[in-house]
Amino acid sequence: METISYWLSVIEPKTITMKTGRLLGILLLFSNLINSQIIDNKIQGYYQAESDSNMYSFFDFDGNGKVNIAGLGTGDYFTKGDSLIVYPDKSIFKFIVKGKTLTGVSKWLENKAWVRKDTITTNNRKDAALSQNKAALLFEYYKLTGSAKTLDFMLDEKINDSHTEKISLLCNKGLGKACLDYFGILLIQDQGLGSLLKPEKNTKAKSPNKEIIALGNKIIAQSELEGYTVLGSYYYILGDQKKAEELWNTGADKGSQKSAMALFQLEIGQ
Repeated sequence: METISYWLSVIEPKTITMKTGRLLGILLLFSNLINSQIIDNKIQGYYQAESDSNMYSFFDFDGNGKVNIAGLGTGDYFTKGDSLIVYPDKSIFKFIVKGKTLTGVSKWLENKAWVRKDTITTNNRKDAALSQNKAALLFEYYKLTGSAKTLDFMLDEKINDSHTEKISLLCNKGLGKACLDYFGILLIQDQGLGSLLKPEKNTKAKSPNKEIIALGNKIIAQSELEGYTVLGSYYYILGDQKKAEELWNTGADKGSQKSAMALFQLEIGQ
């Protein structure tokens, strides 16, 4: 005890203060670095475009990974630090989040801004842990795909098998977007690329593939509305228009604009 007292007595208070300050500074820096890497999807609310000339008039985030994109459709999103990544239908949007303002930094959005309005919107964030897990899976998807489309991987034989395996793994972990990609991969393998481009002229129709149907139902069970769209499209390719319409009607009633569009195209095509 005397030895400890001796060494404490010879250390100047100023030295202790300096060391403490440095330690606090390091801890603060480390804390900031950790926070800047957090993956989440808790951003929620209605963000309106500053300019009327903006192609996308608003983004409405639900706090749980889904965003209404100007009434044109629903996308997936996650945040990493002050970066916001949104997946619309077949592209990728990137923003910087600063306070209540989103600033676009990717094609079609660059230098355009959206400001959060005090509009009452749906908040679907019920379980923070589940929401964060969904965001983390979408971040893994982002690292895997970048800005490339599923079809790009399908047409590259060198990486096709590896990509398919990784997409399947993300699907099995519960990422609906990965399951939709995997559905497309299985559909092309089963029916051929022409079945996606011109389903009405498909001559390679087969009996129902149980794996594809099970996957479609799995996507629906994940509360992904586009599960109705893609499964309905599969039945349409098989020639079962009644089942296709049934699925599309359900999807449209639940809010899927793609299912509604499929029904519209079917109507004007008849």
